[in-house]
Amino acid sequence: MPTSVADSCQSSKILTSTKPTTKSDCVIEPTRFQFKGSVFEYSAYSPSTRFIKEVESVFPHLNLQERKDFLVCPVIQQCVNDLVGATPEVNKERDDKLELFIEWGKYLVERLGSVGFWADVTDPASGFPVFGKQGPAPYPDVQATQALTHYDLQNVGCCHILLHPSWKSHIYPATFFTTAPPNILMKVIDELISSQQK
Repeated sequence: MPTSVADSCQSSKILTSTKPTTKSDCVIEPTRFQFKGSVFEYSAYSPSTRFIKEVESVFPHLNLQERKDFLVCPVIQQCVNDLVGATPEVNKERDDKLELFIEWGKYLVERLGSVGFWADVTDPASGFPVFGKQGPAPYPDVQATQALTHYDLQNVGCCHILLHPSWKSHIYPATFFTTAPPNILMKVIDELISSQQK
């Protein structure tokens, strides 16, 4: 794993504290796996108090305990094409990656829900939740992922493009959210990966 990826998450410790934090803490280091032939990389962060306040308008229904347990999981898929472009090939790959992300997210949302934890994903195109109640504001995937991971950004016109340390702009970024503890989240993701290999 490139040093820059490892540097974005100083340790893989599991946080158990629910005290207000002034910075977002990485609780799951960037981890890669394959889902239906696509390379995914996810990490998980216990967000700062300020980050939580900004997300309240995306998920206003979350109660105080759920906000304390809240994890933000940037999910990045590696792409063949540079997704900055707008060719038919790029648009098709973008659509395919969105479908894969929603399918992956749906499994996690349902599985975590079955054991009592809230979870959702946001649509990277609109920024609004896919499976739950929509709040008044969208989630800014690229800016928020950059704030958590400290990956570089590139400005292209009026758009911000996230640059992955290894894959650069050949990526499809999205975000998963949950109140499940990091160890449960990892277990459910591993369970899904194992079921794919059977």
